[in-house]
Amino acid sequence: MLKKFLLSAAALFFILITDAQELRDNFYVKVLSQELNRNIEQLRLPDLGKPFFISYKLRNAVSQTIRAERGRIVTPFYGPSEIKTASVKLLVGDYHRNFDYLFDDGSYVMLPDENNADEFRRLLWLETDRAYKMTAQQYNATTAALKRVTVDQKELDLPDLAKIDPVVKDYGGLPAISGAERWKPLLEKLSALFIAYPQITSSACYLAINNGEEYLVSSEGSIVRKPVSQITLTISASMQGKEGSNIFETYNTYVTRMEELPDYKTLEDTTRGLIRKIIERDNAPQFEGSYLGPVLFEGASLADLISGFFRYSLGVNRKSILYPDNGTTFYEDKLGQKLIASGLTLTALPHLKTYEGRHTTGAFDIDYNGVIPPDSLVLIQNGVLKNLLNGRTPTQKFRAPGGFAAGERGYSAGILNLSADVVVPLNNMKKELVKAAREEGLPYAYIVRGVNVSYGQVPYLYRVDTATMKEELLTGFKFTNLNMRSLRRFIAAADQQHLWNQSLYSVICPQSMIIGEIELEAENSVVKAKPIIVSNPLLDKEPEAAARKSKVKKR
Repeated sequence: MLKKFLLSAAALFFILITDAQELRDNFYVKVLSQELNRNIEQLRLPDLGKPFFISYKLRNAVSQTIRAERGRIVTPFYGPSEIKTASVKLLVGDYHRNFDYLFDDGSYVMLPDENNADEFRRLLWLETDRAYKMTAQQYNATTAALKRVTVDQKELDLPDLAKIDPVVKDYGGLPAISGAERWKPLLEKLSALFIAYPQITSSACYLAINNGEEYLVSSEGSIVRKPVSQITLTISASMQGKEGSNIFETYNTYVTRMEELPDYKTLEDTTRGLIRKIIERDNAPQFEGSYLGPVLFEGASLADLISGFFRYSLGVNRKSILYPDNGTTFYEDKLGQKLIASGLTLTALPHLKTYEGRHTTGAFDIDYNGVIPPDSLVLIQNGVLKNLLNGRTPTQKFRAPGGFAAGERGYSAGILNLSADVVVPLNNMKKELVKAAREEGLPYAYIVRGVNVSYGQVPYLYRVDTATMKEELLTGFKFTNLNMRSLRRFIAAADQQHLWNQSLYSVICPQSMIIGEIELEAENSVVKAKPIIVSNPLLDKEPEAAARKSKVKKR
């Protein structure tokens, strides 16, 4: 038994060594490593500190877009296009004091299409030189400025950059683009569905494929290659409403594999539904007065609400030792406090590749800094804030690298999972909504459907008569004070969860949720768009017919 174990361990070790050597022999890795080693050894100017840290990132991206409008492909060039970029991060000083978090460092340089090692190194050399001079001058200026202010010693004692164990790992290369050609006739057919509705002034169906491979090489010894795949199918339409406002609808589906895109019949039904909804919205009555009470959020509107509340807020913020932090919310000071209802728990699941047979768009193996995140991290447990997302910038309560860095200053959970302990059958959610409204003596309750509640696109608001359960679509409304605190009045969630993919991000949450205290007001906009002066030629059929009759009479 022991012999078999030792043989297996030896075989695994050999595979790891082989994979690491193959990665080091990669063309891009060799170019980045050679120029990095040269610069880390030779960069030095009088009166400017020597760099102690350099990292290069290279992105090799291949993209393809196919766009159709009114039954025709309108993309000038729909073949795959390749773009290569590189970025330089350079720090002067040491791990304890380098002021990394104070400055928006890091820059990008375009690389030529041809894989020319000499040209790549020349461009990296120029950008590294520029980054060094700028960073070293900032370091000296900030060191001098610190002598003129009084700073809390606890903050001064914090290091500016946490040390990490270097990783040498190849997670895979550039995903191939295949199957795009068959979508051209499908997009043409979908876009042709809008022809019968000339009142819709703008419409399009397009497929965007963005695949890439990203490389990280650092002076600490990290060498990482990882693939990135994002495929987006969009159907959009807009028209000018009767009140002069622009009414637009957009459907997006995000996947990482072409075979996971919806079939044509599903997309045809979706497109016809989008057309029906945009016309229905134009004819819907206006919301009047105001409302404060329970609201049922369904489908993508709930997922977008959760994303809007938590996607960018639950990351650490380092308190500046030089500049005032006016307006910054330090959630680190709220650890252990109740943020949302006790019945809700929020968990980050960065490694979750699939959910109920579908691939997630937010999963990642390693973060922007080359740190592997945990399999899961409970952010909010039973309403209480337990953890935050962090990277390599230490704070008072988060000293170790967390593995959630998504850029120089941003963090990402990759996948957020919101679960609830008060659930009811999905089909009973409307009844629960009406019950909650009746208990408050309200004649109406409201249901929100659609997408992008937090990002500008107006969702569908349905008023529900609590006596008859009848629904009516309304327009001309706005949410007031809709924020994370709204979830403190959580009432119930559906007993079924669903995966909602977004751009490089995923949310797993209940199919619907009732929030007990939502404010709605009428959208009383004083300024309205002027109507189009000249009529739409596609709608102006009568003058054309009259002109033809006139020509016939003259003959």
